[in-house]
Amino acid sequence: MMKKIPLLVLMLLPACFAAAAAAAELPLELSWKDCARAALGNNPGLKAKKLAAEQNKYLYQSQAGINYYLSSIDISHSLSRSGSETSSPSTRASTSLQATQPLLNLKALSSIRSAKIRYDVANAEYKVESANLRQTLYSAFVNLVYAQENLATQKKILVIRQNSSQLVKLDYNSGTESRGNMMTAEAKTEVSSSSVVQAERSLDSARRDLLNAMGFSDFRPVVAKASLTAPDYTFDTGNVKGLIETIPQVISQEKSLESVNEQLLSAKYDVYPTLNASESYGWSGKGEIPGTNGWSLGLSLNLPLFSNGPTYYANNTRAAELALKSGEASLRDMKNMLEGSIRNGYNDFLNAKDNALVNVGVLNAAEETYKESQIKYQAGQMSFIDLETTEQSLVDAQLKQLSLFQNANTRKISMESLIGIGLEVE
Repeated sequence: MMKKIPLLVLMLLPACFAAAAAAAELPLELSWKDCARAALGNNPGLKAKKLAAEQNKYLYQSQAGINYYLSSIDISHSLSRSGSETSSPSTRASTSLQATQPLLNLKALSSIRSAKIRYDVANAEYKVESANLRQTLYSAFVNLVYAQENLATQKKILVIRQNSSQLVKLDYNSGTESRGNMMTAEAKTEVSSSSVVQAERSLDSARRDLLNAMGFSDFRPVVAKASLTAPDYTFDTGNVKGLIETIPQVISQEKSLESVNEQLLSAKYDVYPTLNASESYGWSGKGEIPGTNGWSLGLSLNLPLFSNGPTYYANNTRAAELALKSGEASLRDMKNMLEGSIRNGYNDFLNAKDNALVNVGVLNAAEETYKESQIKYQAGQMSFIDLETTEQSLVDAQLKQLSLFQNANTRKISMESLIGIGLEVE
C-alpha cells in the first residue's frame, strides 16, 4: 500500500501543474482604484520624484535649524620634531580644542533659505508628476476598456455580417439575388473577421500600456472592471483665477521664482561683512602628552573688497535681477495660458459629453432600422443595396459610440490634469 501512494502522487502531478498554469493565465481584474494604488507604489518615474523630494528634505535639514546656530567644534593634535646644524633636535607636541560660532553671515542664511525652496520645488514637482501619471494611467485604463468593448462590438458586427451573408447566399441559391451581391456580402464578412483579429491585437497592446503605466514590465492578461459611459464632471469656471494659484505646476514655478530672488539676495550679500566668534583651549609641550595649557578668545570681522574682481559684484547682481524679471514674466505667461487652457478644456469636455449622449439616440435608431430592414429584405420588399446601407449605418453608429465615450473620458482626465489632480486623491 505504501508503494502505491508515491505512484498516485506522480500520476496527479501533471494535472496539478496544468491547473496551476491555467490559474496563472486567468486575467487579472482591475478597477480604476486598483490601478491607481499599483501606480503609486510601483511607477519608477513617480518613485524618482518622491525620492528627490526626500533627498532635498534631508539636505535642507542638514543646514537649517540648530545646525546653523551651534558652534562648529574641532579637535586637533600634532607632533613634530625639528633641528638644525646649530641646534639640537627637539620634539614639539600640541593638542587643542577649537570652537567657532557664526554671529553674522547673511550669505549662509540665504543658502539655508535656498535649500528650503529647493525642497518645496521638489515637492511641487512630485505633485506635477503625480498629475501627469494620473492622466497617462487613466488614459491607458480607458483605452483598455475601449479595446475590450471594441472587441465585443467587432464580434457583434461579424455576426451581423455573417447573418447578412447567409441571407444573400440563400437568395442567390434560389435565383433571386445576384452573384456580385453574394460576393460582396462574403467579402464584408471576411473584413469583419479580420477586424476581430486586429481588435484582439489592440487589446493586448492596451493591456501592455496599462501595465507599463502602473510600473510593471512583465505582461499578463488584465481586464478593466469598467464600462464606457459619458462621465459626470462639474467645474466652477468663475473660480479659475483662484484655482490656478493651487495648481502644482504654478506652485513649482513660483518656488523657482523664489529661488531666483534668493540668488539675487545672495549676490548682494557678497559685499556684506561676516562676523564670527572663536575660542580655543589647548596643551603644548615636548612630550606626546603635553602639559602646558593655554586658551584664546576672539572675534573675527571680515569685509570683502573686490574678492572676485572689481566688476564681479555689479555684473553678478545685474544678471540676478534680469533672471528674476524673466522668471516673473514666465510665471505670468504660464498663468494666462493655464487659464485659457482650463476654460477651453472644460468646454471641450462638455462638447464631447454632449456628443456621446446625443449619439446614443442615433445608435438606437440605427439598430431598429436594421432590424426592420432584415424583415423587409426577407420579405422581398428591400434590395440588397438598401440592406447593405442600413447595415453599414448600424456598424458606423456602434463604432462611433465607442469613440465618443472614449473621447469624453479622455477630455475629462485632461481637464483634471490641467488643474493638477494627482493619484493620491483616488
